[in-house]
Amino acid sequence: MKKKFTPVVWTFLFMLGMISAQAQTGGFAVRYLLPNYQFPITSKFKSGDFTSGAELEYTHVLDKAFNLAFPLKLAKANYPVDEHGQVDDGIYMGLDLLVQFKHFRPESAVSPYLFAGAGLNLEKAEFLNASIPIGAGLDVKISRSTYFAPKIEYRLALQDPNLRNNLQAGLGLKVFFGGEEKMPEPALVMPAVQDRDKDGVEDSRDRCPDVPGPAALSGCPDTDGDGVADAEDACPSEARTVTGCPDTDRDGIANKDDRCPEQKGTPALSGCPDSDGDGVTDADDACPNQPGSASTKGCPDRDRDGIIDRDDACPDQPGGAATKGCPDSDGDGVADAQDRCPNTPGLISNNGCPELKKEDKEVLDLAIKAVQFETAKATIRTASYAVLDKIADIMARYPDFVLAISGHTDSQGSDTANLALSENRAKACLEYLASKGVAAARITAKGYGESKPIADNLTAAGREKNRRVEFELKPKN
Repeated sequence: MKKKFTPVVWTFLFMLGMISAQAQTGGFAVRYLLPNYQFPITSKFKSGDFTSGAELEYTHVLDKAFNLAFPLKLAKANYPVDEHGQVDDGIYMGLDLLVQFKHFRPESAVSPYLFAGAGLNLEKAEFLNASIPIGAGLDVKISRSTYFAPKIEYRLALQDPNLRNNLQAGLGLKVFFGGEEKMPEPALVMPAVQDRDKDGVEDSRDRCPDVPGPAALSGCPDTDGDGVADAEDACPSEARTVTGCPDTDRDGIANKDDRCPEQKGTPALSGCPDSDGDGVTDADDACPNQPGSASTKGCPDRDRDGIIDRDDACPDQPGGAATKGCPDSDGDGVADAQDRCPNTPGLISNNGCPELKKEDKEVLDLAIKAVQFETAKATIRTASYAVLDKIADIMARYPDFVLAISGHTDSQGSDTANLALSENRAKACLEYLASKGVAAARITAKGYGESKPIADNLTAAGREKNRRVEFELKPKN
């Protein structure tokens, strides 16, 4: 039968918009229709196929078991014309209403489903027929709301089934949106507070529920305002007394219990004053206007090292008496700020650095002769490795020291060549020590060529002494 398809499309879009407006969860899928549209899949007649096509599908989630889907297809296809194998090409359009039997679950990585429904197909913009699509699909999660969505279906045609029954398949992506709205939390209903005497203390905590009183006295009255409830006050109308006893300085402590009856004080200090509130009475406080502690006679000690701030050279850094309150990390009696080796105990006379042991000095002196190279090269001879290993061990035992390596040559050859050779030999020693775990930042290497001879270059023995590498270990600062 021939009908215009445009009103059907507009009807579909209108329904889709109405459902989307009410949707709590829905999704759109876009698929490429594979060229496997067969008319029909089993027939003695020649079948047709899609040459290209696409599908737009809206899915509306109803509940845990069912979804509704509305796919709209548009494709270019080869159609069977009759039962004699004639095929013609044209435009194919399809609009379906499907029920999917599997609830989409956002937490699932793979969600298979089956579907069935009803559909209309428009062929070559002139032939409209109805069909029953049945099939299966799969939603494979790619991201939070995006899914790979393959789908396959078999369509049972209601007109000319021998020619119109067909198989369709597509690949595409589906994006879900929306979510269930949470019900508002019920408002908390606070129980009414009972306070018969209206004093702000509820009856359950009020020792005098029928007579107004302050909260500090559990709701019981205090006529003279002396902090003693009338029921316990020997003189309820005289604020200058405590439980009936005199209180000259009116600090709430009876004279018989007050160490300072003429000066207002606190109960914690037996009635004596504490101007800075540090818990030390003014009479015993060496710094009465600056809060301190009892251990420092009431004077402030910000870094709590036992040395009061006015005598502390480093009031914000804990230290010892030997360094006037300044930190001494290695405990050698030299403050870190003046200690050239703050992490290694040393001598005061040596600015906090240790003296090099005699045997370590001997190793460094020996290295001048023991470290040898291939002739006219910067290649260290294997026989020299032993002394270099000892130097690496010395560096590990003196972490606050740095090593200066200087390379020297005799006067044979050009100045430029000798300078380069001495530089490369010094660097070769640095690289060897670094390979043994010594931080390269603790080593410097420099070449001096023939500029600093220690012997006469006119003799072979003198030139041999001048060809050397020196190692100087010293504090880093």
